[in-house]
Amino acid sequence: MDNELIDKFLGKLENETIEQFQEVENLFCSRDFSLEQIGGWFLIKFAPNLGYMPIWKYEPMTRYSFQHKAWECKIGKYRFFTSACPFFEFVCELRGYTLPGTVCPDSVVVDAGPWNGISGMYFSAAADKGKIIFLEPDKQSADFIATDIDKNKFTNCELVRKALYSKSGEVGFKHKSGGESSINDSGAATVQAITLNDLVAAYAPNGVDFFKIDIEGAEIEIADDIAAYISENPKSWAAIASYHQVGDVRSSSILEARFAKYPDLVFKTAYPYHETTFAANVKNEIVAGNIKKMTSFAVGWKAIDKDMERRS
Repeated sequence: MDNELIDKFLGKLENETIEQFQEVENLFCSRDFSLEQIGGWFLIKFAPNLGYMPIWKYEPMTRYSFQHKAWECKIGKYRFFTSACPFFEFVCELRGYTLPGTVCPDSVVVDAGPWNGISGMYFSAAADKGKIIFLEPDKQSADFIATDIDKNKFTNCELVRKALYSKSGEVGFKHKSGGESSINDSGAATVQAITLNDLVAAYAPNGVDFFKIDIEGAEIEIADDIAAYISENPKSWAAIASYHQVGDVRSSSILEARFAKYPDLVFKTAYPYHETTFAANVKNEIVAGNIKKMTSFAVGWKAIDKDMERRS
């Protein structure tokens, strides 16, 4: 292939990458992020105007690798590959989950409801001396994650094809694309579920440092389990996607009401891009302190409203 054809090909790839980022931009009425190109890499930069800056240096970069047929990602010194374009997860999910802190090289992490596994791939790269437990009952998602674990040659991962729930055993399940599969009594299919205590006993007997949970409303079923576990394990903390509608309320309201019964918990709901409820043991001084200082969900929405007024 001559240089002219190579240049045209790379130019087309660059334009397609920018278009994919613009699709993510268009999902948000107010934005505190932008895209920069550094050589062949695309860097997402964040601004403090909505009140959300991770306490660690979070500057995710990506580029498409034809050699690996995947997106090569770089966050700090950690690199990994993902078969899915990571822009949405970098802005909406991974950034939100790690606002109060990130994982350590020896962390044990439970990623319950990993969907495409992008957040978990970062955890696997960063906690290379620890262990990442992917908990995914949906066959399509689990197969996708298994492929990317192999692609990265990670040896610190365990894929558990079960749902985190309030009871172990068979439960009804409804498959839905886009990471929205969920436990559903009227679902046509069934999957195996596992309780938090059974999960820890079987796969993490020395304890779990960080729980990332996005289980489509079932978080209210395991709220007391996670609260009790963190209360009894001072170094543990959790980031729980809590934007799901449960009856007439969002699950964040239910989680906060449950967590309020545990005096050793520090908790807060934050991040309007991807509403997340954080919880840590009060003795986990660093993470608990960062949760206390974090801009709340309500204040974040006010910042968005002000930004919209300024733009109009």
